[in-house]
Amino acid sequence: MSTITNNRRQALSDNVWLHFFQMGHFSSTDARPTILVRGEGSRVWDQDGNEYIDGLSGLFTVNVGYGRREIIEAISAQLSEIAYVSPFSFPSLPLIDISARLASISPTGPRSRVFLTTGGSDAVETALKLAKAYQRRRGFADRTKIIARRVSYHGTSMGALSVNGVTSIRNGFGPLVPGARHAPLPYRFRCDYCATHSGCRGVCVDEVERLIEFEGPETIAAIIMEPVQNSGGAIVSPPGYLQRIRQICDHYGIVMIVDEVICGFGRVGDWFGSTAMGVRPDIITCAKGITSGYAPLGAAIVCDTLADVFVSDNEADKFMHGITFGGHAASCAAALANLDIIEREHLLERSREMGAYLMQELTAAVGNHPNVGEVRGMGMFMAVELVRDRVTRESLAEERLMIWLSDQLKQRGLICRADDRLEPVIQLAPPLILTREEADRCVSIVAEAVHALGRRLGSVPTVISLNVTTPVEPPTAVAAD
Repeated sequence: MSTITNNRRQALSDNVWLHFFQMGHFSSTDARPTILVRGEGSRVWDQDGNEYIDGLSGLFTVNVGYGRREIIEAISAQLSEIAYVSPFSFPSLPLIDISARLASISPTGPRSRVFLTTGGSDAVETALKLAKAYQRRRGFADRTKIIARRVSYHGTSMGALSVNGVTSIRNGFGPLVPGARHAPLPYRFRCDYCATHSGCRGVCVDEVERLIEFEGPETIAAIIMEPVQNSGGAIVSPPGYLQRIRQICDHYGIVMIVDEVICGFGRVGDWFGSTAMGVRPDIITCAKGITSGYAPLGAAIVCDTLADVFVSDNEADKFMHGITFGGHAASCAAALANLDIIEREHLLERSREMGAYLMQELTAAVGNHPNVGEVRGMGMFMAVELVRDRVTRESLAEERLMIWLSDQLKQRGLICRADDRLEPVIQLAPPLILTREEADRCVSIVAEAVHALGRRLGSVPTVISLNVTTPVEPPTAVAAD
């Protein structure tokens, strides 16, 4: 147990500024925040010794779990050799090795070039700049617009923020980088185009093409999308959706960027969501699970066709972009050790199998609850969408509900996310090493919290067994047509 001294309480009250967090909640030194001090496997402990299952992998990040000495020792060994190598001037050995490793597993191809960054936002920033620079090199200086999806999240640096589809995050920081446009998302549960039909009619993809035609194809530099959209709650792209986007990009000469910051490195059951869905992007952005959170690292993985435009013996052809700590040698060493673990322990397969089990058990436990609209997801990335009435799909709008629900889950020993950037959802994305016992406990806690919600709303919960044991084949995607 770690001691939280009076000096630390004062510092928390006066000096700390957490991200996306109202620090006024800690304005009093009497506040009792949860401070996580230790982790092992899929579990974490707070300053008072309370144990939790980390149902969000930190922040969709700690894919291989906590306490991995192999990664820690790789970082230490690299720091003992040389602590810092400038990416502006020299390649480090682990930078070379991780670049080759990423190219070998990426659907962009084995000759891909890898621009290493410190995280997801600057990986997206890099990809956006690269797409615009590429179009200019091709002689299309007017191709400056970027198409993203509504309610999508791509980061908070100014370029990434501009393509963000979450208006509450963008508002207040204008003027943003001009040229961002937003298309409808393939949100099957509340689709404006085909929710009443038996299957997806592909109108959401047609709308992307209509937007391109409306803006003028000659003005569009790139399209950026997640295979499974996080914001809104594990919204899985329908079968064939990304292939259609690929065809549209090829037809109009548009760069296809797939944001894999969350979906990559086993989260959805393959190295990348692009791989799982059978599509070859021009650029992949990734971070988070690349090191499982043991060190900061991100990357823009770029297909050779695009990257080769910037490679020559002419200084004027180089890509004018750089980040001091991009591709830090210790972070690259961490990534290599992390990928070794994923391969050796077959965590891609485990993500598919345990994800299928979790989906099955969640559906059995709460799928018929009057306040659950849908259980959806892919691999170890899933969401339970909450409604006021599951028959009418009436939205659940209640002030501060997500704060209350997060607390209900945490009190029972599960840290996950209750989010309402679209409709209210409980998001689950535990480490890929989650055990069957831990999975059962996650389901039990979510069910308890959902039933507590039902009592709060005056609903009559349906009693569902939490012990469904019938085996099922792992789906490639759930709740998407």
